[in-house]
Amino acid sequence: MSKVSHKRIVQKYYSKRAFDYDAQKARTWKSRTGFDAQIFNEITKAALNAEKGTVLEIGIGSGRVCFYLIKETEHCFAGIDLSKEMLKLAKRKLTSYRKKSNLLLADAEYIPFQDNTFNLVICMSTLHYLASPKCALEEISRVLKKNGVFIYGDVCMHEEDVTSFMDRLERTISPAHAKYYKPSEMRRLIEKSGIRVAKTKIISYRKSYASLIEDKAKYFNIKSEKLFHLITESTEKEKELYKIDENQMTLFYVIMIGFKVTA
Repeated sequence: MSKVSHKRIVQKYYSKRAFDYDAQKARTWKSRTGFDAQIFNEITKAALNAEKGTVLEIGIGSGRVCFYLIKETEHCFAGIDLSKEMLKLAKRKLTSYRKKSNLLLADAEYIPFQDNTFNLVICMSTLHYLASPKCALEEISRVLKKNGVFIYGDVCMHEEDVTSFMDRLERTISPAHAKYYKPSEMRRLIEKSGIRVAKTKIISYRKSYASLIEDKAKYFNIKSEKLFHLITESTEKEKELYKIDENQMTLFYVIMIGFKVTA
C-alpha cells in the first residue's frame, strides 16, 4: 500500500471517530492508577521546563493535550493534523485561546514551518500511523530550535516481545495502524534525528478487549472474533508479557523527553 493510500485510511478513521472522540477517550483511556493523569503530569513538567515561546503539536487531534497545556503554561501553540473533523473539535475547544493558538491541516512528514521555529514540539499517539517515522522525526528536528524540547508519547511493544505480538494485535483491529516500536528502538530513531533523549518513562495500564473493539475494530467493521482468535492463540510468553486474561490485557505507553543537540 502506498503512503498516500494509507494516510487516507487514517484520515477516514479519525473523521469517523471525531463525533465521539473525547467521550470515548474518557471511557477507555484510563486506569485505576490514573494512566491519563500520569501522562499529562509528565508532559506538563517537560513543557514548563522548555523556554517560553511557541509550541508545535504534531497530530493535535481534538486538542486534548493542547487545551490542557495552554491553561497550564505561558506558551503559544500551533497544531497540525491530517483530519479536518478533528481540527474542528480542537478549534472549538480552543475558542477562548484563539490569540494563543494556530491550527493547520498538515502532514507530519511535511511540516509547513521554517527551520528552528519552535521551543517545544509534542507528538503523542501519532507516529505509529507511519510505516517509517524517520521522515517525521527529521522534520520535527528541523523545526525545533537548538536545545528545544521534544516530547514523544505512544503505545509501545514490550522490550521482550520478540514475536511483535502487540503490532500484530493492532493490525488485526485497525488497518490505520502502521507500526509499534520498542522503547529502545524509538530512542535510537529519535537520537538519529539529532535529538538526545534525556528521560524515558513507561506507564502500564489495563485495557479491556471491549475498549479495543470500541476504539478501533468497530470503525473498520472488523468482527470481535478476529481479536479473540489472536488472543486465544497467543503464546505463554505473550500472555506473560502483556498479562493477558479472558477480558483484558496490559498495554504500555512510553513517554520520552529529549533536547535538540544539532544546530
